[in-house]
Amino acid sequence: MTYGTFTAKYLENDVLSRSREMLIPLMYEHLLAHLRRAKIQIEQKDLEGKGESIGRATTIVTELLATLDMERGGEIANRLAALYTFFSSELLRIGKTLDLKSLEKITVMVSDLHESWLAIAKEQAGRIPDGRDSLYERRR
Repeated sequence: MTYGTFTAKYLENDVLSRSREMLIPLMYEHLLAHLRRAKIQIEQKDLEGKGESIGRATTIVTELLATLDMERGGEIANRLAALYTFFSSELLRIGKTLDLKSLEKITVMVSDLHESWLAIAKEQAGRIPDGRDSLYERRR
């Protein structure tokens, strides 16, 4: 099994083993990983890698936007939709301008959202499945 295949299988198992309420925090964890990777790639002038990381981050933001239930979500869903739209446009701009200050601002915002979603998920689930901490918490 190649490293790429092993990694893909690990990620698939991680997604499948998560409870429903832990999937949104997982998406935020991956979004944060791509944003942090893009920062490093911009600093190292790895424009190809930066493009891939920004592209994957944008895909996750688009998926988060698509998962919103606008009918039942009310004002919160509307605000999140506006925020995700802002993230998408900023990521597009950052991809062109390499603006690290804006990238850091978005990373902090996403991190705050992740913490909020994680707290909600923990409250709903009572505990994280299998007693595991999130990928984000393990990295701290």
